[in-house]
Amino acid sequence: MKTRIRIRIPFVRQNTVTRLSDLPDVLLTKILSYLKAREVAQTCILSKRWRNLWASVPCLHFDLAEFSSLYTTESHRRFIKFVSSFLLSIDENASLDVFHLICLGDFAFHIGISDAASAWIEKAVKCKPKKLQLEFSYYEGLTIPDSLYICDSLEELSIIMCSGMEKIRFEPEEVYLPKLKRLHLSDFQAFDYGMEKLRYGCPILESLSLEYFPLETPNFFFGSLKRLSMTCCLLDYLDFSVSAPNLEYLSFEGSSIGRISSNKMPKVTEASIIFYRVDQETDCDVFYSLVSVEVLEITIPYLSELVKHALQNSLILPNLKRLTLGRFCMNCAFSTLSSLLKCTSKLEILTIYHDCSNEEDGNCCCILNKSKIFKMVGCYWRKCKTKNSIEKVEWFDCKCLKEVKILCNKYTSGVLQLVKRVKLSTKGLKKVRVVVSYY
Repeated sequence: MKTRIRIRIPFVRQNTVTRLSDLPDVLLTKILSYLKAREVAQTCILSKRWRNLWASVPCLHFDLAEFSSLYTTESHRRFIKFVSSFLLSIDENASLDVFHLICLGDFAFHIGISDAASAWIEKAVKCKPKKLQLEFSYYEGLTIPDSLYICDSLEELSIIMCSGMEKIRFEPEEVYLPKLKRLHLSDFQAFDYGMEKLRYGCPILESLSLEYFPLETPNFFFGSLKRLSMTCCLLDYLDFSVSAPNLEYLSFEGSSIGRISSNKMPKVTEASIIFYRVDQETDCDVFYSLVSVEVLEITIPYLSELVKHALQNSLILPNLKRLTLGRFCMNCAFSTLSSLLKCTSKLEILTIYHDCSNEEDGNCCCILNKSKIFKMVGCYWRKCKTKNSIEKVEWFDCKCLKEVKILCNKYTSGVLQLVKRVKLSTKGLKKVRVVVSYY
């Protein structure tokens, strides 16, 4: 016998139903802020209630890709017309929270977007935005208006230039950004006086990120800075000095350097140092200033030689809990690793990143790894020249060590041998887990 189930739906009067259009303007514009500008403009056809609401949205996101993924001439023209009309419709007294402009794609600046973009930035600055993000490619003829660098309402500024062979010169007439806390600049040509103006014009700057931003000055000082990230910003063999007494996070990535000095960074707790190439005899003083670091990533060719040099000069990292060693050949420098661990009495987690993708070519290769978590990039290759010394046990003298992770792209005999060697090295420690997983 089938059982019938009755569901009783209560009667609701139409005038008690809460409709989206009944919400206050402040809430509606907040909701629209999560949409891109083209989608926001399309809401004007919903009803009379929405007809002019789009012009009051505090967050504007313009993206060339919305108009065509093919980046045709016609789509560029429609994009220019749309952005110009949209910004023209905004009230002169209106204020913006966010202005985000993305103009990426082939030949984007061959049809007038460069000239139009400068006017758009001028208009956005007049609306006193708190956050402004610009992303361009093929920026021939593009100029950043000086008014951007004296916008006293900005709290976050990001300017990213992509795929440009000739860099835009960073030479503002004046810099006055009293509220700016976060700054990201990419693909500019830096000059000493430009950086000096930036230093004095941003009194409360907390986070600075520079990418492909070649610096001429050997000295770098920001008193209020808490986070500093630099990618490919130094010329080869240029001596460089960092002074940031309040710095908590340091990230440096680049090619060969001369000498990095950072004597005034007592508060750094997390650091990432990645060098693409370096002279074996290069003295990197930056490591001696990281005495308070708790999370450290190091990726340097010939790291074993630098580690030996550091140990000879009594390198001690008393607070280090997570360590990353990149491009570090486990077979060729396992003893160096065990020596280094003696300087890290509080180390808790060790992860070995294993990848030998070119075994068939007859080369032992350790690849670069940039993971934010603590990792040691290791190469345990069955054909390594130091194969005969495999049975030698190098003890890990880390009483706080809890876990050793081995990450690999495939499980091979080399991984198995690496696991055995790590287990031997940690045999004298209590409750150390050795985990193998795939990345």
